[in-house]
Amino acid sequence: MDELLKELKEQINKAEKELKKVTKENIKLKDEVGSLWDLLDELEESDVKNWTHLLDKIEKDAILKNLMTTTKKVDC
Repeated sequence: MDELLKELKEQINKAEKELKKVTKENIKLKDEVGSLWDLLDELEESDVKNWTHLLDKIEKDAILKNLMTTTKKVDC
């Protein structure tokens, strides 16, 4: 009976050590996930700014092209 009790205590100690290890790893991973979400938010914000800039340029080019073309017929 003492052998069984001793073995169970050892298993409990191992399980507690493993739990502490896994808890620390979980905290670390949660921190990394938070950092990655922040990074993704920054990338998305910068991407929106980049696309907005390009869309503005395309819009200006289209307006300029329309202003430069005419549909009026001219006698030569």
